[in-house]
Parts: sequence; C-alpha cells; structure tokens
Amino acid sequence: MKKIFLLLSLLPLLLSTGCTSGEGSGQHSRVEGGIDTLDFAHIVHFDHARGLSVTNEEGYKEVVVFAPDSPDTLAVYILYPRGHRPELNTVPAQARFIPVPARTLGCISTTEIGALPLLGLRDRLVACGDVRNISDSILRQYVSEGKIADIGLGMSRNVEQILSVRPEILIQTFTDASAKDEDLTASGVEIVLFNGWKEQTLLARAEWLKMLGMLFGRNRQAEQTFHVIEQEYRQAQALLGGDRQSIPILYGQDYKGQWYVPGEYSYVTAMLHDAGLRYDYVPNQVASQPMSFEYVFSRHRHSKIWLSSVAGGVRTLEDFIGANERYAHFDATQTGSVWVDNKRINEYGGNDIWESGPYQPHLILKDLIKIAHPDLLPEYETTYWQELKR
Repeated sequence: MKKIFLLLSLLPLLLSTGCTSGEGSGQHSRVEGGIDTLDFAHIVHFDHARGLSVTNEEGYKEVVVFAPDSPDTLAVYILYPRGHRPELNTVPAQARFIPVPARTLGCISTTEIGALPLLGLRDRLVACGDVRNISDSILRQYVSEGKIADIGLGMSRNVEQILSVRPEILIQTFTDASAKDEDLTASGVEIVLFNGWKEQTLLARAEWLKMLGMLFGRNRQAEQTFHVIEQEYRQAQALLGGDRQSIPILYGQDYKGQWYVPGEYSYVTAMLHDAGLRYDYVPNQVASQPMSFEYVFSRHRHSKIWLSSVAGGVRTLEDFIGANERYAHFDATQTGSVWVDNKRINEYGGNDIWESGPYQPHLILKDLIKIAHPDLLPEYETTYWQELKR
C-alpha cells in the first residue's frame, strides 16, 4: 500500500515533467497558427463540472458557460482551428469565435494559473494580476525576467497594461466583468470566463483545466491529467471505507463578529464529507451564510480539531489566538489541534493552496484525511495544511 501511494503521489510530477511538459519538448506543434488536428478532434466532456458544457462538432467546439447557481447562459465560445473559421447558419447572439490554439494568456488572479504547469503552458502566460502572489517557482522566474506583466487585480486591473501586452486570451471570473471589457475585446483580447471556483466539488473545480486544454491545444493531455487526478482522489477517498465514523470538527474563523458556514451544496461541505469529517452546513444553499460567533461556539466549543484559513504569517497557536482572544475558549486551542492552510505561503502572502490547490484536489483530500485519520496515511506529509505549534 505504501508503494502504491508513493507512485500515485509522483504521477502529477511525472505528468508535468514528462508527457505533459510541452515547454520545449517538441511534443506539440510550436509553429504559429499550427494545430494538432487529432488533438482538436478529440472529444471533450465534463463529468463533474456543472458551470460549463461543450458540444463537439466537426470543425469546431461550442463551449457554454453558465451563471453560477442558475441555468442562465453567461457566455458562448466557438473554438475553431486557427485559419478555418466555420460558417454557421445559426449561432447565439453572444457567441465569440476564438481561433485555437491560442498563443498567449493573461489571468486576472493566480487562482487561474495553477493548471498551467500541469499542461505545459507556463510559457504562454504573459500577464497576471499581482504577480507577487505567484507561487510556482518557474513562473516567478519568468516574472523576474520581465516575461510576465503585472496587470492588477479584479475590477482594479490595469487596462492600459493589458493592452500593451495584448494577450490573445484573458481569463477572468464573472465577478471581474466591467464596461472596460469592450475596449479589450475591440483590441483583439478575447475574454474567457473561468468560474471553476463556484463549482460544488473539488473534482468539478479541477475539471476546468479541460477548458485550458481546449484553448491551447492540449485536449488529450488535459483529459489524461484529470484522469490521474480523479483516480488519486478516488483512491484516497476509498481509504475511509464504509464503516469508519466521521470526525466532528470546527471549520472556518470569525470575521468581524460573523462566522461563515458553508452551504449544503458547496465544495467545502462535499470536501469535508469526502474526508470523513463532519461540520455544520446551511441546508439547501450553495453559498456560505453568516452565523454569529456565539452560535458556532455553542455548537463546536468541544471539537478537538479546528481547520482554519488564515492570512499572513500565523505560525503558532499564540499568533492565532492573538488575532481573536475568544479563540482561547475552544477545546481545540486548549487540548486539541488547530490546522491552518498556509503551509505554502510566499514572502508576499501568496498562498499556493489558491494557485495549485484547485488542480490538486487529491492532495487537499489527503491532507484532511491525514489530519483526522492519521493512521490511514502514516507516511504522508500534508501539502497545504499545517498544525500550529504550541
């Protein structure tokens, strides 16, 4: 069993350095305008993600992005081999025709770049919001060499800087949309909505890497990569078996007197369930809902495990309690354990769990299993979560 998990833990690395490298490997056409016709014809499908769909047609792929939590259509993209735009009799009014493979990419936040190393697409990134938050060492090197421009964050992004770099594709979430988008599209920058963060399971979030595969001629590679991720996730999940009791925990943290409890259909609730953990959720909701500190304290004062997302350099229990003295009254801080997700944080506060984490759901799951059921993964060391020192 130990050997099996060692092999599985190495597979993403093998994929990113071997068959998925792409960067200088010569495995994919690097000729401008060139396209791997077999790869484009590969049938793409989404088994977990619900925020988008794809229809594979001869000569093009129609991708529809839906509004989170509703069936409304936000965007339609007609992807076609560069130089062979299809003549279609009927298309949705909002459809955007995008030639692929795209040559360059811009991302509004680092959350959207975590799949690039897995698909061998690091060299396509020419712009990113707040480049200081980038965790990947090779991309950080590209930043230091001036190959990746800093274009600001979210609604405050620097449109002039984006236009100076002019990425063919600019990935952003639906919340980043603004009136300035028209200026970008008019200049030839295609804006593609990337809403994986709104999916309801970890695997669904990770499956959005197939969108990048379609945009950059990595369809087969994206499918193979996701297949390995899915297999590893299922292998880790199977460790729990059917007879192991779920562990009650405390999740989250106080924010200005309120504690956000995940919705029943949120990825957080699904993630905790898959890891054999038990926590409150808001019935029939996707989004988190605010609860009072008193409500959470009354229900979870005696929980022995606390999972919390923290910002900055919190490394000890003293640091943690210093942020809110009421934390000291929970059993987890007195006799239990407190875990935070900042094990891989850089000097500027960029946290890798928000960069690579969405595309490494199997590692997040293993982290949580290790925390609550350490006997199931005796030799595994957590990737993103760390226990605060006393």
